[in-house]
Formats: sequence, C-alpha cells, structure tokens
Amino acid sequence: MSERRLAWLALAGVLLAALLPERMARQGPTLCPFRRATGLPCPSCGITRSWNAAARLKLRDSFRFHPFGLPALAATLLIALQLGRGRQPKVPAGVGVGFGAAWLGVWLGRLRGGRGGG
Repeated sequence: MSERRLAWLALAGVLLAALLPERMARQGPTLCPFRRATGLPCPSCGITRSWNAAARLKLRDSFRFHPFGLPALAATLLIALQLGRGRQPKVPAGVGVGFGAAWLGVWLGRLRGGRGGG
C-alpha cells in the first residue's frame, strides 16, 4: 500500500471515529475480532470511543475509555500528515518501545482490574 493511501486510510479512521454518533460509539456492536473470539478486550479496545469523546471535547470520557486514546489520536494524525506529504515518519526507537511497553502495561492492568475498556 502506498504511503499516501495509508495516510488517507488513517485519516478516514480518525474521521469515522470522530463523526460516529455518540450513542453508536458507546452502545454499538462489538467489532473487535479479538474481543468477539475471546470475550476479553484487546489492547486497543476503547480507542474508537476515546476518539469519539475527544472529538466532542469530552476529555475525561476520552481518558476513561482508553488512557492512551488522546496520545494515539495525536500520533495517528501526525504520522498521517507526514505520510501524506511524502515524508517517512521518524519516531526515535526509545519512544516507540516505551510507548509500546506502557500500552501493554495499561492493557494488562485493565484486564486484571476488570476495566476491559468495553
């Protein structure tokens, strides 16, 4: 897939999450294949609702749906903009590894605490 197509796909995902009616985002069907197969939330469960709440400036709700919703939204937009301009996104290795480890830690904590994001 070309970088420009990937950028458009990322932007379309952000727009879809933002423009989805709030009721549908909160009470819609479960689309996550991991959750449907296991009954457990995946590491990204709650991101669509988080982005939907952020688009409505409900930042507390956004954080509640997924603690990394806002940073993931910002990163997605920045990377999509860089790809759209034909630039290769540059993320220092330590940042990516640290963010990934923190994301995994949040997921494990949510699983253990019963706050699966769903």
